[in-house]
Amino acid sequence: MSMQKLEAPTTLALIPLAWGEDALEATLAAQQSVVAANGGHCEVILLGAEGHDIACERAAQAGATRIWQVTHADLAGNDDMAALAMAASQALHQPLAERGAQTLVLLPPGIAGEELAARLAHLLSGHALGRCARLHWQNEAWVVERVTWGGRMRLSMRVESGLCFACLRGGRANFANSEPAQVTNTALVGGLPALMALDRRPTGQHLPPLDGAKLVVSGGRGVNERGFELLETLAVALGGTLGGSLPAVDAGMVPVMRQVGVSGKFVSPAIYLAVGISGTPQHLAGINPQTRIVAINTDVGADIFNVADVGVVADWNLLLPELLGVIKAQALI
Repeated sequence: MSMQKLEAPTTLALIPLAWGEDALEATLAAQQSVVAANGGHCEVILLGAEGHDIACERAAQAGATRIWQVTHADLAGNDDMAALAMAASQALHQPLAERGAQTLVLLPPGIAGEELAARLAHLLSGHALGRCARLHWQNEAWVVERVTWGGRMRLSMRVESGLCFACLRGGRANFANSEPAQVTNTALVGGLPALMALDRRPTGQHLPPLDGAKLVVSGGRGVNERGFELLETLAVALGGTLGGSLPAVDAGMVPVMRQVGVSGKFVSPAIYLAVGISGTPQHLAGINPQTRIVAINTDVGADIFNVADVGVVADWNLLLPELLGVIKAQALI
């Protein structure tokens, strides 16, 4: 006799309206993928300074059976995460009271969504699942898959009780549903935390940040100060930015904000030029597996050549000036 598969609990999507259309659609797409794989119903909480009819309509078209439009006047022009988290925890009070203890709450995918998920888990004594690759309802528990080490490993977790706060990318949302949704409008009362006072100072950095860069020129232990000057010139000439490995940061060649790896930044450029980098797992964990790696190293046995799309066994002292000369001849610098 086959066992009947139990349908997953209702999935809630909490979407700050100030984060825009992309955040709205990405969260609705993630919610659709969870419901398609596990069953259950989906409800949406739209949080902002005022109601938003278009967002409400999009949530209904995405299949939400119930939509909570929750407003707080103090959210207008307030992008402080602590204030948003406080408002979001209040917005969740009524929906969670009606749903039960194993509710899954989806936040917009991305760094901001992951931070909001963690803050809500703290405020509401839940589980912060972070950036998930898959969410599966199995034997009355959520089984969570997470990608780590730059996509080279997967972790599996099982959550049998409590609230879960997660981010998930689910492709493109389908807005074909024509069934109406029940809409509940709620205005929150009470003050939110005051904006954090920030002291802004120039960093002296003129290069673009690593986040979102299409080309990263990165140096490692085998590159000295002169070499990093050449790498920076090369990055500027090619419209990219500069990175470095942990040994390069420890040696003072690049600031820690430009460190790539498990203890630094995760980057997803189209091309990653690794110069004098051996290719340890800790460094490779900071590079998207879909990124094309071009490696320059004097050691023919360096591990970086095992993952590089293009490998050059050469001394950067000789190769980089020649490369810059070619670029200069083509009037790129």
